[in-house]
Formats: sequence, structure tokens, C-alpha cells
Amino acid sequence: MRCRPLASCFACRTSKVKCDLQKPSCRRCEGRGKPCPGYADPWAVAHRSENATAALQVELRIAKRLKEREAPSDAASIAGGGKANSLAAAAGESVRRRSTVPKQLQVDSEFVWLERFYSNYACADETAWFSLLAGLRASRTTSAAFEGAIRATALASCAMQTRQAGLMVLARRYYGSAIAKINSALQNPTTAQDDSVAVALLAMCIYEGLIPEEMSPKAVSHCKGSLMILRYRADQGVASSLDSRILAFVAHIGVLQVFAGGERRDLLFPVVKSASWTRHAVVEPLLARAVEFKGTVDSVMTSIKSREAPITGILQTGLDIIRDLEAAANYRIMSPGPRKTSRQTGAMGEESNNFNNLLSRSSYATEAALKGLYLTVRLQVIEFILNLSMAHGEPTCEELGILTSLPHGLTAVEQICEQVRVLFGFDGREPASRNQGIAFNAWCMLWPMITVLQSGFTDRETQLWMMDKLTLIGGLAERSVYSGVWTNSRV
Repeated sequence: MRCRPLASCFACRTSKVKCDLQKPSCRRCEGRGKPCPGYADPWAVAHRSENATAALQVELRIAKRLKEREAPSDAASIAGGGKANSLAAAAGESVRRRSTVPKQLQVDSEFVWLERFYSNYACADETAWFSLLAGLRASRTTSAAFEGAIRATALASCAMQTRQAGLMVLARRYYGSAIAKINSALQNPTTAQDDSVAVALLAMCIYEGLIPEEMSPKAVSHCKGSLMILRYRADQGVASSLDSRILAFVAHIGVLQVFAGGERRDLLFPVVKSASWTRHAVVEPLLARAVEFKGTVDSVMTSIKSREAPITGILQTGLDIIRDLEAAANYRIMSPGPRKTSRQTGAMGEESNNFNNLLSRSSYATEAALKGLYLTVRLQVIEFILNLSMAHGEPTCEELGILTSLPHGLTAVEQICEQVRVLFGFDGREPASRNQGIAFNAWCMLWPMITVLQSGFTDRETQLWMMDKLTLIGGLAERSVYSGVWTNSRV
């Protein structure tokens, strides 16, 4: 009885045999029209001789290299002696070191936090006292209080930006240590005059703004503490350009509180404006006029019961301020300021329209930020005039003539939106801020953007556009320092 033939390549598949490498396929597989699974790849079959030759060459090369490595140790063993053995060991160690992969560069995490904080809040030496951080950090006179304050603020900024709770815990630890060291430094008259102590107090102000929910309402503002230190330094005769930059920052916070902080009793603006110990006027005359006009409008509106008192003079004053604000936004005005003489203004420097010396007009980005700030005050003065007119009743012929000269509110809103587009590169624009100082530019422009959202001239489409841009800017520059000031003006 004849044996049954093998079931073609099923046996090859079961035993994992390659069948006959000399043939492309089995006859049984050819008859069935199927490829033989037991055969090797046709490309490998066609080039099996080349593959074998290459494998042999690799083996020979490896053997040759191994023999070369063993040659120094063999020569050392033939020479004999402990010295030869030590040389062989050194040669073997050098071979092992050459074959070891080098480790990656280890960078201190604190350096990364400080570098990110500086790049976010300093923009090409244009941004108030932030441009001095690098020099103060490496100064020999830097106190431990300054180092702790900068570390706490940088950690809080990175924690809010990256949303890492662990960094915030470390930031709170540095914050408590910095407060204790600042108090200790203030007890000594010598260390209290150090520049680093004044900057440390202002850094604590930024920390307070980054984490407003952790601050007690009864806590003493660090800005007021900075003012006290600056006054002490002025009395001791150690004031420098750093004091002027810190004053500009505090004055900006005071102006912001007046226009966007709601009804607050602990305003910084009266304290800054009445600072007689400074060398020059702290508040820009044009902004001081705008703040005074707001106070006049508020007092008139709260006391209006009849049309006994005319408001023509108040409306004309507001119209003059609006025109001067527009000129300050579009042109460089040298001291003295618009509609003022040198005796009335005092010495404010070469340029008087740089928003309390907060920024310089040395780049396209700071130019756009300054325009946005001046146009924001201009929009709010327009709204003050219209609110006063509506509260006073039907206008007279003189009042109506002044009201017709007011710029349109929609145009004022669009001008602010244009500066937002220019600064951050929205709607297909090339960003003026680039990568440096994104957080500080967002810090400056948050007030204009919030003002546009709350303005009665803004339509629904513009509000949605601005809310979308606020979300984008929040992702770029974490939470703004302004969050500590917004109390009744949040969206």
C-alpha cells in the first residue's frame, strides 16, 4: 500500500522548515496557485550569497577589533611587573571611557524658573525695573531677602503658567522665608537702604497679584511698603534711578485702581500724587488731569438734584483732556506736556507722554502698548462725559455743541482693538512683542481689553472677539498681576 503524499507545505509550516531553497516554490503550491509559506523571502533567496559574504566580513571585522583591543593587555603581560599591569588597566579604562555615552547637561531648576520669569516680564531693557533683575541678581550687595522674593515670585509665575501644584507649595515656602528676611533687613538701617530690599518688596507685590485669593483683605499692601522704603531712601539721600522706576510701577497701579478698581478706600493714587519727597512729579500731568476729572464727575453726579449748576465748563474740560490723550497716544510730546507750561508741570524728563515713565517709545511693541493705555483712558473719559450729560438731563445749546464735538465711541473702541492686534499679532498681523516680554505686554493690555468688554459702545461681535483674545493671552502669559487689583471689574 502506497503512503499518502505529504500535504504540500502544511508540513513546512508546521515544522517551520524552509523546504528547498533552490526552488522558488513547491509544485503543490504552484498547482494551487498559492505562495509557499515555508520558503524564504524571494529577495533573500536571490541575494543569499551576498548576504553570506557580508555576514562573514562583519564577523572578521569584529574579530579584528577584539584582537586589537587585547593587544595592549597582551604586551603588558609579556613585559611583566606591576607597572605594566597598571598601564594595561589604564588603557582598558580609557577604552571603556571612550565607549561610554556622555551624560546630559544638568541644569538647575531654579535657573529655568528665573530665566522664564525674566523673559516673560523683561522686554529688551524697556520695561521699568524688570530690566534690572539680571544685574541685581548677580550683585554682591544682593540680600537674602531679594533672592527669596524673586524665587517666590518666579515660582508662583511658573506654577500658574504650567499649573503645577508642587511649584506653588515651594513658592509659598520661599514667600514666607522672604517676608521674614525683609522684616529682619528693615530692622537694620544699613540693610534697609539696600536696593535689593526695595525691589524685594515690589516683587512681593507681584506675588500678591499672582495669588490674590491667598491674601487677607486686611493685609498691608506691599506697594505701600515700597513707598515707605522709597521715602526712607530719599530722606537718607541714597535714592537712585531704581527708585524712579519703582515709583512708575506703583503709580501705574494707582492709576489702574482709580479707573478700573471700583469703589476702593485704600487707593494708592492719593499717596503717590502727594509724595513731596520725590525729585520730580510722579504722576504724569495729563493722567493727573484725567483722574481729577473723574473725581469731579463722580462728585457732580452724586449731588445732582436739579439743573441749578451748569456743567458746560466740566464738559469742555473733559473734551480738552480727550484731545490731549489722543495727541499723547499718536505723537511723542516733549516736556512740558500739552496745554501746560514748564512751571505747571515740573520736570518730567525729555518725553512726557510715556505713561508715568512706565515704558519707553523705543520699540514697536512698547509704542503699541502706550497707545493702548492712552486710548483706554480716552475712552473712559468719553463715557464719563456722556454719563454726566444723561444724568444732568436735557443739554443746553452750549452743552449740545460740546457733545457734538466728542469722538464717536465705536471709533474709540476700534482703535484699542487695533493696538491689541498689532501687539499680539491677531487676525493675521505680525506680532510686535515677539517672544520677549509676553507676560508684561499682557499685563499692560489687560486693562484696555477689560475696558472694551465693559464699554457700552462695544457690540456683541466685538465682545466675543475680545473674550476669545483674552483667553489666548491668558494661555500665553498666565494670570496677570492685575488680577490682584480687579475686585469689582471682573468679566
